[in-house]
Amino acid sequence: MRYVYLCGDMGENSQRETLFRFKRFSVKNSNAAMKVGTDGVLLGAWTDLARAGRVLDVGTGTGLVALMMAQRSPDALFTAIEIDLPAVEEARFNVEMSPWRDRIEVVAADFLDYAPEDSFDLIVSNPPFFATEVKSPCRERALARHGDSLTVGALIRHSATMLAPAGRLCFISPADRIDDVMMEAALAGLNLSRQVLVYTKPTAVKPVRVLWELSKAPSVLQSSELRLNTQLYRDLVDEYYLNV
Repeated sequence: MRYVYLCGDMGENSQRETLFRFKRFSVKNSNAAMKVGTDGVLLGAWTDLARAGRVLDVGTGTGLVALMMAQRSPDALFTAIEIDLPAVEEARFNVEMSPWRDRIEVVAADFLDYAPEDSFDLIVSNPPFFATEVKSPCRERALARHGDSLTVGALIRHSATMLAPAGRLCFISPADRIDDVMMEAALAGLNLSRQVLVYTKPTAVKPVRVLWELSKAPSVLQSSELRLNTQLYRDLVDEYYLNV
């Protein structure tokens, strides 16, 4: 059985299987509004997990990013927060079926109301930054894809209050939000430490996405670019995809 969507994230096919198989785990994505797509895979594969003992995944959806990071970090503990209840149920199922069920907790909550007792070494998010006029007729999918529920400023500011002194925030955004992200980071007192411009193909002229790493500690910016369907991209996702 297949589900068909008229809009998708970068590289998402119009038809999406209800079970997406990776090398070491599978993701059921029939209930969650946001399906498995290139944005989430890039974020999960690219995020640096060094010195990240406690990790928060904001808007986990199916649990994809948390599962990808758990595969790469055998000692880290993950909290995956999600506001959409059908997605929460699906993420919990995916986590329970994975080898890392003991290290990932899926929490049903609004991120902006979330106030944990302990800080996080790393916060990641594949957020709803698609600021477009036309929205999905499906409420859950519109909530997952658009910035009305979680703006870039809200994500950055609230994350800054929950990060440990050496903590980092990693997320992906459309390339046309660069100025917004840089302004909000400065207002929140976070430093831009890594930035990757993502292009859909080797010959593309303009980037479509940006991978961000913001740090509480002073840092020197490392800037680079990534083009899909190149060897660099294949190396990045090789430990996850069955066929790159």
